[in-house]
Amino acid sequence: MGDLAAATIGVVALVTLLFSLLVLYSSTLPAVKWRRLVLESLACAVPGALAWALIVPAMGLSLRFVMMPSLGALGAVCCLLVTLVSRSSGASLVRSIAYSCVWAVGVYVPIAVRTFEPFGTTTPLGLNPIDHGGALVMSVAVGASMLAVLVVERHSLIRGARMTLPAPVGVIALVGVVLSWLLWLVGAEFALDDVVGLILTNGAVSAVFGVIGWVTVQLINHGVVGLKSLAGGGVSGLIAVTAGAPLFTPVSAAVAGLIAGAVACAFTVRKGSPLGNQLRFLVNAHLMGGSIGVVSLGVLATGSGFLFTGQTYIVEQQFLSVVATASYAFVVSSVFWWLLGRIRSVVEGPRPRILSSH
Repeated sequence: MGDLAAATIGVVALVTLLFSLLVLYSSTLPAVKWRRLVLESLACAVPGALAWALIVPAMGLSLRFVMMPSLGALGAVCCLLVTLVSRSSGASLVRSIAYSCVWAVGVYVPIAVRTFEPFGTTTPLGLNPIDHGGALVMSVAVGASMLAVLVVERHSLIRGARMTLPAPVGVIALVGVVLSWLLWLVGAEFALDDVVGLILTNGAVSAVFGVIGWVTVQLINHGVVGLKSLAGGGVSGLIAVTAGAPLFTPVSAAVAGLIAGAVACAFTVRKGSPLGNQLRFLVNAHLMGGSIGVVSLGVLATGSGFLFTGQTYIVEQQFLSVVATASYAFVVSSVFWWLLGRIRSVVEGPRPRILSSH
């Protein structure tokens, strides 16, 4: 019953996270009515859950049954995130959904399987990374895939009105993201045991110190902060702790969150480029924050990290896993997105040149 309760918490948390991220990141998308935005976002998210539900049971894996609904919901969250940049670039809904479908099958399923089914007979490249909450797929792969779309579409980002997010709604969405992310870290344990308190503490501490890192860098560079600073730092901190929430101490979680928030801000915030900042945030917070969290686990993991044992094996495994995951996701996503663009060009013909190079 404890395992079922934890799995239920995970599903509820991820569904809540999906809607909270949908609202929080809405300002990256072209302005439409909210009803349309929600429906289009859900249409882009659903392939992640469907791909998991249809493909994985046929693979004969040793994944526990209670894990399946949560990992399907995680797939939906990942597909929502990975299509944000494509939708922001002005891609049609059909192309974005098609990208979500092929990404779910070609990127999400294989990486999530290797993350959550570590007892398989074969492991790519002989790597066995530690990843409690799916940071490799949820952050590293998603961030690398976002970067792939930005690279392919580097001369095709549209200008124009974006969704407006009222400050009170933004605050509610941010609170929803933080709370649901923390609950997912609890649910990812797939058991209600004595580390639940530590997971919640580490998640909260890392989020707070992510904000501190982000705000500090932004104050030094620009002298002004706002709600987006809190959102950027909080999300960066949560991403940094995802891989090792039960394996960090509060002090090491604070260090990981602080570094992730500071680095993400340093590579994100530029003057005079609101849309560019938002798109850079999507890439940097997920790719850099996830990478920092996964690698730092090899150094700071209680009892097994480099600082505790003096051994570099886990650090090497974590680092190489980040490199392999990011490289695979970037290459596959670039090919997928480019091919979909070629198909669109053949079907629709050339579009009028209404795009900006900035």
